[in-house]
Amino acid sequence: MNKKTKPVSASDLVSERALTGLFSRAFSQPLKLLGQTEASLSSYAVFWCVASNDGATQIEVAELTGLSAKTVSRVISQLGETRGGRGWVRQVFDDTDRRVRRLSLSRKGEKIHAQMMDDLANFRDSQQAT
Repeated sequence: MNKKTKPVSASDLVSERALTGLFSRAFSQPLKLLGQTEASLSSYAVFWCVASNDGATQIEVAELTGLSAKTVSRVISQLGETRGGRGWVRQVFDDTDRRVRRLSLSRKGEKIHAQMMDDLANFRDSQQAT
């Protein structure tokens, strides 16, 4: 994450009502949004945090989401480009400290994020129409 930019939280992007609606739909239709049969709130939180905070570290993602570092690490393994992962989150070593890994969405992750943003926009539009 660039030190000059302030981290973006999910609540900065959408209203609480929209997030609640999105998560409700996500749990009823997890295959549509994330392609997982057992999507968890942790996986959504980490995915959105990485999408909104390109270059964040796992520690920063844990702080921003309120999840433990262990949980974030597990979710990154599930969503990452590691063997058995979904390939949506990329990890690169920091230029100044090789112990630190920076997180960003992969191309596959960016496609999933775009689909989720479209779904969120459609949900918002449907709520405004009622």
